Amino acid sequence: MEMPDLPTGTPDISTGANNQPWDCTTTGVEMVEKQSRLPTTESRQYLHIKVEYAMRFPRLSAEIRREGRSYQMSLKQLMMSGLIRADEIARDYYWYYKAEVAFDMRTTPPRPFLSSSLLKNGAGRRHTLNPFPVPGKGIYRRPDVIIVKNKQDRWPGLAGPDTEGNMHGDNLARLVEVKFPEDSFKGGQYGDYMRIVGRNRARMTILEIHDCRPEEQQWVDQVVNVTMKAWKTSEAKYWPLVLYPPIFMPRPPSTPVAAKVEPWTHMGKAVADLSEGAVRGVAEGWNALSKETQMVLNSAAGWLNDSGEWVYQKGDQAWAWASKTGKYVKSWTNEQIKAAWAEIQKATDMTLDMLKQVDWVQVLTNIAKTVGVILVAVGIGALVVMLGIPEAIIGAFLLIVRLAISAWGTLATILGAGTGTAALVAG
Repeated sequence: MEMPDLPTGTPDISTGANNQPWDCTTTGVEMVEKQSRLPTTESRQYLHIKVEYAMRFPRLSAEIRREGRSYQMSLKQLMMSGLIRADEIARDYYWYYKAEVAFDMRTTPPRPFLSSSLLKNGAGRRHTLNPFPVPGKGIYRRPDVIIVKNKQDRWPGLAGPDTEGNMHGDNLARLVEVKFPEDSFKGGQYGDYMRIVGRNRARMTILEIHDCRPEEQQWVDQVVNVTMKAWKTSEAKYWPLVLYPPIFMPRPPSTPVAAKVEPWTHMGKAVADLSEGAVRGVAEGWNALSKETQMVLNSAAGWLNDSGEWVYQKGDQAWAWASKTGKYVKSWTNEQIKAAWAEIQKATDMTLDMLKQVDWVQVLTNIAKTVGVILVAVGIGALVVMLGIPEAIIGAFLLIVRLAISAWGTLATILGAGTGTAALVAG
């Protein structure tokens, strides 16, 4: 592929990345590198595959019925970041590409926050997945992608100390900011990103994305006008699962299990969540999922598709499901919930403060039947973030989110009392 010429001066960021008309040279998705080229041909190919796939997705709303609010979310951005995060998870974060690393802008140079849940792992632990590592405003920047020099070194920043004073070498090869159509730099973003790379223009790449596909070939038309019309059954609402996201699993099993994106991602309207369950007898969030995911969740958290509520039995120090339909669900003891919370924190760096403000949850994709990428909307800044939840604790995660919404005082007391070590029991 012929590389476009790079600008010789400071990029024009005053009105966004795509402020000038773009003259398409292909009939595909074009990715234009500005300010600095990507480090290698391989890194360009890797990101282009993610971007091409992400361009197929619309902007949706996260529907929160109990609050009468909704969050707008750009699935293009979330999908690209989610696919990279899935690759990170699959390699235990020993990977060249890191999605949405949180940097502390109070230091010089800004340093990446490392996981607070894995402090015992020392300087070699991964970057935090919590978008709010410490309380406060104006502290963080989360670039779309960080490319590191050495994938065996989890540190994603310039040379310097981490929060605990451990010194790290320079491992930042490139900061990449992806601007999909209609995206723009906002509120000092460009200047802050330049601080993260030590004001070295060669270490920051701006990727402008242009959709040059003919209208009849664009994804929305293909799904709505071709796939959906061809399926004259109730299955028409489901995502065409023959189309798999580009997620690169290390050493795939002899019979690979492909990852699948959930059908709600192309609904073109507000999307109900899983945390509310069956509201007025209708589990809209549940029904937005594929049958495959429903089967997994039915064994891990079958109450999601049932009318009822979790009731705390103080004498037994356990939670029991009070079903309105007579459905049986296993109870959870306090110790089991604390043990589950400890595992959730290890996987996500979620804090009690973040948990308290989660008000929308949906499954984005399952990854080879081991880790699911979950989207959650957090009331802090109306932010939609990605969490990688191992399948073994996905039921526990959904339970704890539900209890955080319906019985925060009791749950916070239980979780604040310790992490517990009891074995987990799926509900």
